[in-house]
Amino acid sequence: MLKKGFTLLEVMIVVIIIGVLAALALPNYITALEKGRSGEAATNVGAIRTAIDRYWYQNGTCPVITNLDIDDPNNQANRLYNYYVADDGTDASTRKFTVTAARTVGTTGYWVKWTQTDNNTGKLTRSANLGGPTS
Repeated sequence: MLKKGFTLLEVMIVVIIIGVLAALALPNYITALEKGRSGEAATNVGAIRTAIDRYWYQNGTCPVITNLDIDDPNNQANRLYNYYVADDGTDASTRKFTVTAARTVGTTGYWVKWTQTDNNTGKLTRSANLGGPTS
């Protein structure tokens, strides 16, 4: 009589192969997730930058921001990034500031940053683990 089915050895080999493939794919999956989440940070940083520019055009100074809360302040568990604004020497004739979105997962830090160096020049950068510059 012919028995149908798999032996224990065959099943174990398949399980080991699936485990190896999952172990290889997981870091790439996590990186792809974080790159996707950084899109939200880039959008929010752009909105903050636009608001600071509008404030500067109306008042000639950089706004004093003590608490920058993008998400619902009562629901901090779902917040992906924390946002910070630093005035880098804005005066009545020149805008100089930095807007940073920072996130830490375990021991890994991610950031998206807009640096405004004068009225016409600014640059959006990302941390190296999000595909940004290595230096």
